[in-house]
Amino acid sequence: MANKKDEERLSYMLGLLGRKRESQFRVDPKDQEQPGDDSEYEDIYTNHQKRDMIQRIANPEYAFNPVASLIEDHYVSATRNTQEDTEMDILEAYKENPKLHFDRDSHLNYIKRSLESKLPHYYKSLDANHPWMMYWLANSYSLISDEPLFSDIKELINDKITRCIVRDGLGGIAGGSNQIGHAASTYAGILALVSTENYELLDKIRPNLYKWYMSLKLPNGSFRMHVNGESDTRSTYCVLSVAALLNITSEELVEGTAEWLQTCQTYEGGFAGVPNTEAHGGYTYCALASYFLLYSHKKEFSKENSFDVDGLVRWAVMRQYGIEGGLSGRTNKLVDACYSFWIGALYPLLESITDQSDLFSREALGHYILRCSQSQKGGFRDKPGTSVDFYHTNYTLCGFSICESYFTLEDKEEKEDKEEKEGKEEKEDNPQKPLAFALKYKLVKGDISLTKVINPVYGIPFELAQACRSYFITKDHENAS
Repeated sequence: MANKKDEERLSYMLGLLGRKRESQFRVDPKDQEQPGDDSEYEDIYTNHQKRDMIQRIANPEYAFNPVASLIEDHYVSATRNTQEDTEMDILEAYKENPKLHFDRDSHLNYIKRSLESKLPHYYKSLDANHPWMMYWLANSYSLISDEPLFSDIKELINDKITRCIVRDGLGGIAGGSNQIGHAASTYAGILALVSTENYELLDKIRPNLYKWYMSLKLPNGSFRMHVNGESDTRSTYCVLSVAALLNITSEELVEGTAEWLQTCQTYEGGFAGVPNTEAHGGYTYCALASYFLLYSHKKEFSKENSFDVDGLVRWAVMRQYGIEGGLSGRTNKLVDACYSFWIGALYPLLESITDQSDLFSREALGHYILRCSQSQKGGFRDKPGTSVDFYHTNYTLCGFSICESYFTLEDKEEKEDKEEKEGKEEKEDNPQKPLAFALKYKLVKGDISLTKVINPVYGIPFELAQACRSYFITKDHENAS
């Protein structure tokens, strides 16, 4: 006979196998199901209801319409129930928003209000994210505005970032005044300064930033986030991206980094933050983008110390769901509009090295963004039922920009051969130019786009990234001569 401890263990195991649904109404004991009746475990939404909803919202004019999975999952769990609830919420959003419409004016007003007004009290939780908020808002504005940032907004951003710089860059850039320097805050702060084109300040701090980055370097090739802090694919990407943008990358800085990144790829194909943990969208983006900052030739992706490209492609394409059209960050997780960039940016990078052009449905992601994530009052949200915020607004717009563009890599060997045949003496100023700056793009719809084209390795307008790096390459070349 089972004792109390065994009963507790059994109860715990049954709880893992499935969540028993609670009735919405009180049931008379005599009307309760007889032993063996499993009706209390039936789904709230049947597959019939879901398929009926999909048929009712189908629009033959659209290239994308929600499609239910051919495989029906009858396993009852809290995760499955939440997934089904989310699917129905999103189908309702598609029903309520049948047309594709981009409300540029509302988004610009939301961004301007956020930049010019004092933040509500509940934003105190972001006190260590001042550079991030500057980047999210300034970048969102740059992506959809035909006008440059206003001079007073530029001054506000420059002043805010300046207050966060620690010892002229020797301590990096902090998340707020009187805080310690942090690689992620430094990354966001640098991108914010690039958005204001404050090259003078960037030039002043970049030699010291290099020294600080070297102090964060670990023997295994990765970088710490801050003094005595953690190291992972995020911190490594943050360092590499700034170094390439400011032209301070050196062999010493990147020694062993590509090899360490390889150890972070998981059996699923995606990348984890550190070896032997779960693949995640943000970490995977940081890892792949880092390779584009480390490699100068596409053929390097096939060398032994690189990663499994086919495995990553498989993992990445499985992140887009047929009903929602949006992207998830991990296996068996819900869609989230911010992954329109963290996962969405993987596709153009992978397309550029595999010579494929349609690893994901740009139409489906665009529908999710405009019909489910967009708020009529301005800004973007995670999914229906949640609130807009700076973070999701920026990365959703970045993801939408990716939907509007195709990317390829320039063939350096072919370019050099052509120049040699034509007798040209001009060569690339920096023959080790990272692949991040060898990307070329074309718009999906010819010359029509609602957003500026972003550089998928940086998440900022393509021309801003190119201009910043070119400025410092030219400056360093002049100083050397």
